[in-house]
Amino acid sequence: MARTVRSALHHLVVTLQTSLSFSDRGNEAQPLVRMRVAVSWNALWALVSSWKWHEEYDLERWRSVKYWDENQKEEFEKCLADEFSRGQRREISGNDGQ
Repeated sequence: MARTVRSALHHLVVTLQTSLSFSDRGNEAQPLVRMRVAVSWNALWALVSSWKWHEEYDLERWRSVKYWDENQKEEFEKCLADEFSRGQRREISGNDGQ
């Protein structure tokens, strides 16, 4: 179990480091970078949240993050809407041949 937790932790930390290394690549990468960081951070939070009961658990540090700011919230919702629209178009085009 310890190896599994260590492996998951390593994967999430590497994902966070990689995502943050793209943060200086310009405005086009920012929405994706913020989304990857939020998803990875929340996965890391879920991994450690089972220790909430421990007296040394830092409640201020270990919080889930929905959005960093209002811009990210709007970008995330737009991204979800775009993906939903693409999925519907794929369904419709797949049903035309039947």
